[in-house]
Amino acid sequence: MRDRLPLGISLLALVVAVVALVIAVDDGDGGDAQTAESATVAATTAAPAPATTPTARTTTTLGPVQTLPPTPTTAAAQQIVTATTTAEGDMATDEPGPLVLSVVGIGHDSNLNLRNAPEGQVIGRLDSQATGIVPTGTTRSQADTIWLEVQVDETVGWVSAEYVAPLGTTFDITPQVVAILGESPSAETLTGLGQLVANALAPAEPEPRVRISGAPVAGVVSGITMDVVGSPDDSLRGLRLRVFAQASEGGDGYTLRNVEGTLMCYTERGVSAEGFCN
Repeated sequence: MRDRLPLGISLLALVVAVVALVIAVDDGDGGDAQTAESATVAATTAAPAPATTPTARTTTTLGPVQTLPPTPTTAAAQQIVTATTTAEGDMATDEPGPLVLSVVGIGHDSNLNLRNAPEGQVIGRLDSQATGIVPTGTTRSQADTIWLEVQVDETVGWVSAEYVAPLGTTFDITPQVVAILGESPSAETLTGLGQLVANALAPAEPEPRVRISGAPVAGVVSGITMDVVGSPDDSLRGLRLRVFAQASEGGDGYTLRNVEGTLMCYTERGVSAEGFCN
């Protein structure tokens, strides 16, 4: 078994490589990231609202917010989109726009609860790769959890800060992964291949949270999305990895084709106009 390199060193190497190429290129919040299965059970066993209730609570269905009970998603419905590296001539030079957050670090079969107050009633659920989440600037610390007030489309609610983050630029990190592993890795399953890549980039300390945020999809383009949350760097929070594969010779597994990494930043520090973590 190879030694796992610290993420801080690995990521530094990645950023240096990107600069050379393009100038700069609940699992649980105390139970707040809820699996689709448990969410469905909760929805089907909940008692109906009393007849005397004057107004039924509703939830928005716009964007990534799901109506309760949530509609489960299947692996077949998941899509992996190849992001492209920002070319030198296309890099932004003005000030960054409003801070936008994405759900990070929860499994593809889970949802992040959107609540009407910290630890309050669930008014919606966000899927594992939901984005377009805009913080209002109001935060609250309660029961060892930092809560953020956010707006998603027309809905305003609260989410655990542990499971959202602004995402930065995306770049190819295939050479770095191959260099760490010593070869282009193969595995019997897409999940196994995704774990190999994620473990290669995960730090030993602090122990990161590694999740399959995008379900494995086999086809003409096969792939899986892994979130590695946790970094010794005080600027870079982690990486979202889109791992693409091709069928191995003989059809008995998958071999790595390429890996795209998206920077995962800290909400309080944000992202620069060029897409780097501040």
